[in-house]
Amino acid sequence: MAQTLDPAATALSLLLRQPLRGAYALHFFDYRHILTDGRAVIDSMAAYEKRIGKPLPLRPDGLTIRQGDRRIILYNERTENRGRICWTIAHELGHVYLNHTGESPREQREADRFAAALLLPEAVIRFLDCQGDRPLTPEEMTTYFAASLTACRRRRWELDAKAEYVPTEEGVELVRRLFAVTQAPAPSAI
Repeated sequence: MAQTLDPAATALSLLLRQPLRGAYALHFFDYRHILTDGRAVIDSMAAYEKRIGKPLPLRPDGLTIRQGDRRIILYNERTENRGRICWTIAHELGHVYLNHTGESPREQREADRFAAALLLPEAVIRFLDCQGDRPLTPEEMTTYFAASLTACRRRRWELDAKAEYVPTEEGVELVRRLFAVTQAPAPSAI
């Protein structure tokens, strides 16, 4: 039986390989150009159709095509909502990075958890919550993240429903990179 990967940890690991700096880096990051270490190529359906010389039989929001060890992630460029395109790409990346082989309901849920963690990392949301002394609203989240209001509402609900949050080293590193947070100095002896 194949090892099950943690979607959130896997997404965070991928985020840490990106050149991200600044509080709004995740909002302006172009997920169509995410560095995948050669595991996947991301392209629009129109460009792919032009390259192969024929139309795709279906035009969903996104899909992944296997070519040997490589995956081609296609997104529907006709989708007008940027947050939806980012979610679609993140979801398909979840299938690639979690080594999914089918379309089972479990794999779909895992890909959605991966997408949520990639677009709306918990460590960053918790940090912003602390900075404002209150939870960010989903509307405020859309200014920091490349996600739709619907995705932000769902993520806020998920995080609010969690019993506790324990920061990981990787999450702390992402926050440090995005917000140039350094360790607080040790209190001096008086």
